[in-house]
Amino acid sequence: MSNQGKLAGKNALVTGSDTGIGREIALEFARQGSNVVLHYSYHQDGATSAAKEIEEMGRRTAVIGADFNVLDQAVALANGAIQALGHIDCLV
Repeated sequence: MSNQGKLAGKNALVTGSDTGIGREIALEFARQGSNVVLHYSYHQDGATSAAKEIEEMGRRTAVIGADFNVLDQAVALANGAIQALGHIDCLV
């Protein structure tokens, strides 16, 4: 797939991207050219399978689990996303 798209070269962190709407948003960001960090709370397998699809599009991706009820985990998610992609342009 081409690297062209409305979001070419951007980096996104999509929360809840292991299932449903969050997963579809993450995949659409990748289709539009964005690298994507996938967050999950419970379903690592769903996030991992979405990451494989994103990698097949030629995008960089990472999968990070975090419980937003635990502050340290939320901070670790943000730090991990920045470490994986260098910076984040968009948070969903």
